[in-house]
Amino acid sequence: MYRRAGRAEKLPWHRDYPPKFLDKAIAKQAPPATALDVGCGAGSYSVFLAQAGYQVTAIDFVEQALDMARNRAKEADVSIQFQRQDALAYHPDQEFDLVLDSGCLHGFAEKVRGAYRTSLLTWLRPGGQFVLVHFNQRHALDWCPIGPRRWKRERVENFLGADFRLQDYYEETFKAPLPIGPKIKMSTYWFERS
Repeated sequence: MYRRAGRAEKLPWHRDYPPKFLDKAIAKQAPPATALDVGCGAGSYSVFLAQAGYQVTAIDFVEQALDMARNRAKEADVSIQFQRQDALAYHPDQEFDLVLDSGCLHGFAEKVRGAYRTSLLTWLRPGGQFVLVHFNQRHALDWCPIGPRRWKRERVENFLGADFRLQDYYEETFKAPLPIGPKIKMSTYWFERS
């Protein structure tokens, strides 16, 4: 899809504004602080974090997405460390003050989500902020055999467990830009690591 789109604005999931609560999570730590953008895609949110004074590491496994992200960072005149990485195999030599996941976790199969949670605990320092944008299930029959796995709020909170304290929550339902159903519900979570 990145190759076909050619530029970020043509991606069906593109938003030029940051996820809800990201500004509040940023404000919890005065720069210089560190941030990890997991599954950074075209880099819009990585740039937002860098413009807020954060030292940003952004990872994605799609090279075309990283090319878009590098161009976006260059146009914004910000420095971001982009890395081609599989999130499940990513082991940085530092902890981060903030981790953003906008669309990564809900792409993983059930059998590997535990590994993601374990990694998240190594990425995020105690007291660090975690902003998660995740597909939510509208009702019991709201599922799709391909694409993002949809979890209700309670399941996300149970999955993260006592290691993460929910600070705020927001959900919105809108027409799907992709052929994955007539409507989708997106939830944004702001957690603090215990």
